[in-house]
Amino acid sequence: MKKKLLVVAVSATLGLTGCIQTKENIREYTDVSMQKADILPSKETIAGAKQKIVIFPADTTDSPLGKSSHTGTAISTALETHLAEVGVEIVDRNIARKLKKELALAESKGKSQYSGPDIADYAITGNVSNASLSYDFTARKSYTNDDGKTSVTPAHCRFTATVAANLKLYKLPGLAYSKTITTEDKASFSTDTSNSRCPISNASANALIRKAAKAGVESNRAKFQNFFAPKAYVLERKVNGDKSLFKISAGKNFGFKPESTITFYNLEVKANPLTGDVAIEEYAVVEGTITSNLISDNFAWILVDDEYADQVKLGDYVKVKYEKSTFGDLTTKMTTSFNSGLKNMFN
Repeated sequence: MKKKLLVVAVSATLGLTGCIQTKENIREYTDVSMQKADILPSKETIAGAKQKIVIFPADTTDSPLGKSSHTGTAISTALETHLAEVGVEIVDRNIARKLKKELALAESKGKSQYSGPDIADYAITGNVSNASLSYDFTARKSYTNDDGKTSVTPAHCRFTATVAANLKLYKLPGLAYSKTITTEDKASFSTDTSNSRCPISNASANALIRKAAKAGVESNRAKFQNFFAPKAYVLERKVNGDKSLFKISAGKNFGFKPESTITFYNLEVKANPLTGDVAIEEYAVVEGTITSNLISDNFAWILVDDEYADQVKLGDYVKVKYEKSTFGDLTTKMTTSFNSGLKNMFN
C-alpha cells in the first residue's frame, strides 16, 4: 500500500497547478457606476503602443572566460526570451549601433546625449564582472553495508561555472539611468574519470559558463519582467455579491495572460500642507486575477474578491505582478525525494 500512496501523492501534487482556472459567467454580474480617478489617462495613453526595448550583449572586456564563451550574447538572448513574454517589442540591436556607442560614452564619462533615430523606449546594457570555472576531483569509493552489499562510487570530476553581471536599464531618448540589476548564478556537471587533472574540452567549458550566465538571468527574471510589466486602464466594473469584475483596456496583444496576478494602482494629486507644492503619489489598491474565459487580444476582465475593490476608480491603471517561479525547484526536490523513496522500497 505504501508504494502506491507515494506515487499517487507525487502525481497529485505535480498536477495541482494545471487544474485551477478562474472562470466567471459575466451574465451573472451587474453594471455599477465608478468614481473617476484624480488623474485620467489620455486617449493616446489608453491606445498606447508596446514598449520598445533594445538589448545589447553584456560587455566582456574584463572577463577573458566571458569573452571566449560569448557570455554577453547568452545574457542578452536570455533577456530577450523573458521580456518577450511581457508583450514588449524587442528592437533589432543591429540597427542601434550609434545608440550603443552613446551608451558606452554615457557610462564612461557620464554624458547623456543621443541624437540618433527614435528606435526604442529603453535600452539594456552592462558588463560581465566575473566568469570562472572550477573543478573538484573525487577518488573512487566503496562501501559495504551490514548486509554485505557493496556500493561503489566511481572516481569523478565535478565542474562548476560561476557568472556575475551588472545590467543597467536606460530610458530613451535622453539616456536617463533607471536601474541596475545584478545577476549571479552557478551551473555544474559531473563526469566519471580517473584523471585527477579533470580535463575538459573548450566546447564543454564554454557551454557550462553560458549556462551559468542564463541561470543568473532566470533567477532575476521577475525583476526584469516587473520593470517592463504591461500596463492598462480600468474601463468599467460589474459586481455579483462580494465579487467584482473589472474590464481593462488591453489584453493578450500587450502581454496580459489568463490567470495572471494583477495589481491595481491609484494616482492621486497631493499638496504639501507646509509648502503648497503639488506632487503625484501612487498607491497599490488591491490585487486580482485575469479570468481565463473573459480575455481577448484587446481587453480582459479581472476578478477581484476583496473589500478593497470599492476603492478602484475609473481610469486607475493595472500591471501584471510577476513572481519568481518556485515550481521548478519544487519539482526537482520532489523528484529527488521520489527517486530516493523508490530506492528504499525496492532495495
